[in-house]
Amino acid sequence: MPQPQRSSDIVETHSERALGYGLTGLIMLAVGLILMRYQGEGWLTGLIWVLIVFGTIGIFYGLYCALQIRKVQVHKTSCPYCGFVNTLTDAPERDIACRSCNRMIPIVDGRVLPVQQVRCGYCNELNYYSEKTDLLICEYCNHEIPIAQADGQPRRHVPKGFALQDDDQLYELVLIAHGHKTEELISALQHMLALNRNQVKQMLTELPVTLLTGIPRKKAEMLQAQLTVHEAAAEFRPISSSGAPVR
Repeated sequence: MPQPQRSSDIVETHSERALGYGLTGLIMLAVGLILMRYQGEGWLTGLIWVLIVFGTIGIFYGLYCALQIRKVQVHKTSCPYCGFVNTLTDAPERDIACRSCNRMIPIVDGRVLPVQQVRCGYCNELNYYSEKTDLLICEYCNHEIPIAQADGQPRRHVPKGFALQDDDQLYELVLIAHGHKTEELISALQHMLALNRNQVKQMLTELPVTLLTGIPRKKAEMLQAQLTVHEAAAEFRPISSSGAPVR
């Protein structure tokens, strides 16, 4: 089952089409009527009718897109981390990225799992985890935080691809390609990079593109895994002390 889209993204798409087609159609119709009024009949007659016909079509299509906004379904999913209400077209079946804090909201059978707090033993900052969390990396100092199981023993399972040891090397995260979940990816990158929608859409036309640089390995791996959820291909590359990629 495909992941439901964000209601706000669909509304934004319909709004852009309504404004674009409606405004263009209105301009074409106005120009056609002005030419008809002052030019009368003549060699411009064909052009005048083309402007009027296509202008009218553009206006009606813009109105149609505007009406579609009211038909967008809204399913509210509250983020257990920050409390932000994410609006989707349907209940999600798998984890989604919160539009506010960009954390992955844990989902099981359409149900949002509760999260618990734990303090990092290195920097004393609060971090969050759910029953789905196998490996918890501190958001502030990037150290691994052991999570206790029901028997009191810490979980030591490390997902494939994650570093087992600390790495002092810094990396850059590069987006290589993306799949069909363009809207989900745009939303994730907006919050990951603190950019607006148009800036992110422009980046996707210039692949490969460097997303972040000077980040530790564990953070790069976590972000890479998050992008993979949205069918995007990313890789992290070590950089030298001068900031240049290591060849």
